[in-house]
Amino acid sequence: MHPTDVDPGVTLAGRYRVAELLAETPGDGGVAQTWRAIDEVLSRSVVVHVLAADDPRVDHLLEASRRAATAADVRFIRVLDALRDDGVAYVVREWVAGRSLGALLADGPLPPQQAGLLVREVSEAIARAHDQGLSHDRLDPDSVVVTDTGSIKIVGLATQAALSGARTDEETGTDPQREDAVGIGRLLYAALTARWPAGPRSGLNAAPRAADGSLLSPRQCRAGVPRTLDEITERILDEHPRHGDPLTTPQQIAAALTEVVGMTPIEGVLPPASMSGGGHDPGHHAGGHGAPNYADAPTQVGVPPVGATRGDLNGRAQGHTQHGGGGGDLGDQTQRVPPADMSRMSHEAMHPRGNYAPPHPPAQAPHHYPQQEREQRPRWWRIAAALVALLVLAGAGLLGWQLMSTAFDNPGPSTTPSASDTPTPDKTKTPAAGSPIRITGAKDFDPPPGGNGEEHPEDVAKAYDGDQATMWTTMSYRNNPQLGGLKPGVGVWFDLGKPVDVGRVELSLRSGGTDVQLRAAPEGASSAPASIDDWQQIAKQDGADGEVTLRPDKPVHTRFLLVWLTKLPPDGSEYRGGIAEIVVRR
Repeated sequence: MHPTDVDPGVTLAGRYRVAELLAETPGDGGVAQTWRAIDEVLSRSVVVHVLAADDPRVDHLLEASRRAATAADVRFIRVLDALRDDGVAYVVREWVAGRSLGALLADGPLPPQQAGLLVREVSEAIARAHDQGLSHDRLDPDSVVVTDTGSIKIVGLATQAALSGARTDEETGTDPQREDAVGIGRLLYAALTARWPAGPRSGLNAAPRAADGSLLSPRQCRAGVPRTLDEITERILDEHPRHGDPLTTPQQIAAALTEVVGMTPIEGVLPPASMSGGGHDPGHHAGGHGAPNYADAPTQVGVPPVGATRGDLNGRAQGHTQHGGGGGDLGDQTQRVPPADMSRMSHEAMHPRGNYAPPHPPAQAPHHYPQQEREQRPRWWRIAAALVALLVLAGAGLLGWQLMSTAFDNPGPSTTPSASDTPTPDKTKTPAAGSPIRITGAKDFDPPPGGNGEEHPEDVAKAYDGDQATMWTTMSYRNNPQLGGLKPGVGVWFDLGKPVDVGRVELSLRSGGTDVQLRAAPEGASSAPASIDDWQQIAKQDGADGEVTLRPDKPVHTRFLLVWLTKLPPDGSEYRGGIAEIVVRR
């Protein structure tokens, strides 16, 4: 029998009844086909990879499969069988209901907390595999499956590299620890940005690169990536990271991610409620049980293993869930975490609270106004009250006559008020020129072209907190002080609360050698402009020292000011600017 002779209905090894073709993976010795089959002994779905017995990949694949079957960690998809029979070789793996990371990221990046937790689980599982002498060697977005319970499963331990025809670590002389560490770093980059650093891959576009070919960091690629996860990614993928020591093993990566995102049970890496997973076919689940039907789910499409094209799959296997041989459609992940350091991430990043309307207050009984009591009082009471009032007035008059008499008999100092004693109405004082103007808010400004929407937003308040020891800084840029040649500038805009006359701005910068501009929003603007073209330049200083004063030619009436940095001072081998303090004066 040849792989091309395998058709639906054929039974392999008297046990595995072939149901449908999922993907084809070409190689030097032919094509490896991936099928969904039914294990008729245990009545469950399985995945079967079928190759010609003389395919040069067979020996490596069968040996890798036998080794992978010894993996003890439950996060690996199990290898159930591996043998030659009737002119073909095949490997049988368990079927798992879920969706691949590659399919999930087709709709955008994961929230940072979930991205960190997912990759932490992968790195910990791979680290345990290394303790057993096993390695993956081919991690990519289709190697990770998120199940319908929110846990992860890793596809193709040792076998995915063999199926793709890759040479062994012994043949290439590579370090399997480092190879898998790089793969984990790429997974983290992809989970944070929905881009593949070595891409394009698994339906993801390639990650952007600078003019010199260096990889942009996740924070430069996508707004909202916390600095801590950005630095971990750099420490994995860069042999000479700027922040901390390199992370070269899965064990080191797992420890670093645990410090940032904590730990989570194996079940529930991603909450099932956040995944749209409708359209499951109950026959695709191990054990034959149906999956929950989540609302608003797109049709699921299986993802092929390494080397197969999506066209193969989309044309042959519409509507299938994730399995041991590839991935599936994970639906839309629309939850986003506000930009923040991961140290400040709350439990809500993983389990957001529902949006519940407060209960209606109980209806209040109408207020009872009693009748006026004077209508009920007797007439004599009113007569007595009038007599008392007359007596009080008479006594007051007598007292006043006595006081006046005393004043005439004993004249004292004049009581005529002087002009200085005469009260005058309050008048609003006009603030003096040079008096400081209170800043009521601020935000980082990193617009297109080139900008990704944010530049260390968590540190903006340090630019006007009155403390010279703290500062907002830009990211570090390589090769070119003009922000690496990536964008025209970056900065921070400041809200003065209301339109005021601005006479000058005093800045304390990170260091000398900064080109800085002062820009103002239009006088009637009620919000900060989104485009740099809508900010009017009112002052500038090239090569500014650490302390600089920017003065418009005449006072500018505005509510919003932008400090715009267009050239950054050196910071070691790179370039980085910053604002330690700003004072706005009239």
